[in-house]
Amino acid sequence: MKRLLSLTLCILLLLCVAGCQSEQDKVYDALTASGSKVSEPSSQEAAATSGGAEPEEKPQPDTKLEADLVLCTYTSDATVEIWQDYIREFNETYPNIHIEVKDSEAVSDVSGYITRTTVELMSGEAGDILDMEWLPAQRYSMSGVLAELDSLMEADPDFAGDKYYTNVLDGMRCGGKLYAMPYEFAPVGIRLDKKAADALEAEYRTGKPIKVSEVLALAARANEMPEYAELPVLGYCLWDGFNFAELSSRINENEKTADLDSDSFIQYLTALKALLYSENAQIGAALMPDDGNLSGGFCSIVNLWTANQMFAGNYLDMLDSPSVTPMMALETDEGGRLYTAKSLAVTSSCKNKEAAFAFLKFVLDSERKLDPDNYLRTAFAPVNRDVNKRAMEVYYGKDQGEEIQAIDKWCGEVDTVVFYDRSRELLEKLNEICSQYMRDLLTAEECAQQMQDMAFIYLRE
Repeated sequence: MKRLLSLTLCILLLLCVAGCQSEQDKVYDALTASGSKVSEPSSQEAAATSGGAEPEEKPQPDTKLEADLVLCTYTSDATVEIWQDYIREFNETYPNIHIEVKDSEAVSDVSGYITRTTVELMSGEAGDILDMEWLPAQRYSMSGVLAELDSLMEADPDFAGDKYYTNVLDGMRCGGKLYAMPYEFAPVGIRLDKKAADALEAEYRTGKPIKVSEVLALAARANEMPEYAELPVLGYCLWDGFNFAELSSRINENEKTADLDSDSFIQYLTALKALLYSENAQIGAALMPDDGNLSGGFCSIVNLWTANQMFAGNYLDMLDSPSVTPMMALETDEGGRLYTAKSLAVTSSCKNKEAAFAFLKFVLDSERKLDPDNYLRTAFAPVNRDVNKRAMEVYYGKDQGEEIQAIDKWCGEVDTVVFYDRSRELLEKLNEICSQYMRDLLTAEECAQQMQDMAFIYLRE
């Protein structure tokens, strides 16, 4: 049973990082398929775990704000249902703000969805609220099609910025201003084979920052040792996984600059190619093993989830594992502490931005992650810091105070949004070039220059 749960979780974590289908949709489908095999706490048990406090009295309905709004999202049954659930709860407080969910039913691929949304934004027909998953947040922020949110936050007397992980909000800023509001996020971490890490005298602990270049160097050193000569890099720690991390600090959409033809990036490419890579595309039991090893691999990248019972259970089981290190914070060589985020934005054409912002704030402060009946589709950490701590008490357990404190500290230190959240289109093009290099069709210098040229063109379009 435990092996099955570990395998199921690992597959989910891969889906969290990559794929063409909506992340939430994949998580929902996979978890509900195995839900009958997982024992989850009831809502009453969760309340008892979080302290047994009486539920707060619901606020009186606000009937002053009136609006008819449209929320646009990418087609996915699970995603659409998530927003409909939020809207139903929202209308208990704001009965006169009506929100229609508009999906991309006519567009079957992400590229087509981005193109259509861009056209609609430019013509003022994209609705009022945007689910920014899959969309190029930085590019939209700089183009003037999204409303600036700082003024809306300042105008709202009930918005208390200190309730949130302000570092997560700041990491989404463009030109010092916030246009896309992150409501949940996941720090990006990495685990190492513990026996190999110990042999290399590597330091590790929960949330300890480790740079991409350090991981590459450790993996290379491990392969020089006879007992680890054939130890490959596993799962999503393939070369494109390292790219989405390292490119996050080397491309600056705000300043329209890229650092991909430098000596340091060429050194990164050289180190990247020197590693062994697993041919097994399934992460399998690579992330959360229960059999004492990483299935023969050196490391694997994984997002840290705080509102997920199964992840929390496996995470805690691995703290004392003889074979896997605690999860460390993956950091770019430029010092960026990485995270992925889900966000909402208000369009510039929205006629009632106050009403739209009321919905953003409602989602930001939602406590639905505290209810195990809802956790299946909302596994990321809430940006509301208090809700995140309480969620960890529900899923990790109140007796895990030291570990919860370490995770909360890590959450409070992330500062760099991973590049695939900012521009999947450019990342795909850069990876196509890098793929030629990994197949010996380009030298490291040629690869670096072509990637730099591609980034230069994209950033100036």
